Amino acid sequence: MNSIIDPGKIRGLQRVTSADGYFLICALDHLSDFAELLAPDPASVTFADVVAAKDAVVRAVAPSISAVLLDPLYALGHLVASGAVPGTVGLMSSIEDEDYRHADGPRRTRLRANWSATQIKMAGADMCKLLWFYRPDGGRVVAEQQRQLVAGLVAECAELSLPLVVEPIWYPLPGEDPTTAEWKAARVRGIIASAATANKLGVDMLKVEFPGYIDTEEGREQAAAACAELDSMVSVPWVILSAGVEYADFKTQVEIACQAGAAGYLAGRSIWRDAVSTHDPAAREEATAAARARLEELNEVTRRYGRPFTPARPLDVVVKELPSEWYRSWNS
Repeated sequence: MNSIIDPGKIRGLQRVTSADGYFLICALDHLSDFAELLAPDPASVTFADVVAAKDAVVRAVAPSISAVLLDPLYALGHLVASGAVPGTVGLMSSIEDEDYRHADGPRRTRLRANWSATQIKMAGADMCKLLWFYRPDGGRVVAEQQRQLVAGLVAECAELSLPLVVEPIWYPLPGEDPTTAEWKAARVRGIIASAATANKLGVDMLKVEFPGYIDTEEGREQAAAACAELDSMVSVPWVILSAGVEYADFKTQVEIACQAGAAGYLAGRSIWRDAVSTHDPAAREEATAAARARLEELNEVTRRYGRPFTPARPLDVVVKELPSEWYRSWNS
């Protein structure tokens, strides 16, 4: 986080953390992949069906989270206006438009048309989230464009006093086999390097992929070392994303990451997939209760092992950096 005191960013970060300083965040900014879970025939799912399903999930999990990450298409405005997101829960918005379909070659993050950091701030969100594809070895031109995208958004969010969380994603290039040990090792190195690059570009928080594999004891030890290395490379708080893995595996990942310095999680499908894809009403109610129970378990793991984060500064530093009538020139 920047050293210059920014009351707006401090407030935003306070809003998305728990009172004791942890990021306990449920992600529901999914688009087509969310709608596809709602019915055997995705073509039968209406816009209102998706909004209603997201509303139900957020209402169920709200008591157990510090913040929720939503998309503007199906959720952000709707779930605030409906009251599904209570005032006690922080609000984050994605700025990209992601449909999980990609052409071969280096990927560029696609921002949502007619949606901006300014609109995110005006909609009442506490934080802006950017999904960021980054393979610097996949093409210098695209890699530089991706870095400039983050740098530009960092500057825009700074002008708005809006905290920015970036989600670096490492992905296979044409000809690469993600099942090989060599690719998996390169992916771990890439996750760490991408986080360090985003950190240098001035982001306020990182949402990272788990840098490792937990199917063996050796793999878990290597993952713990990778998480520790990642922690040493960044100066901002970081959390683990779930990437849709089985819940038991994600719980293990959160524990390993928190032991290395992570401040929490930002999880989606691993938490609520069953609640959304279960079509029988009684079974869906049971699956929804299970989703909240999973969050409570993750909260316990995070508080037991994680590193709490607070954006607040010591009062003597605050008085020095915000002297009398500081507001006259601040963001003027």
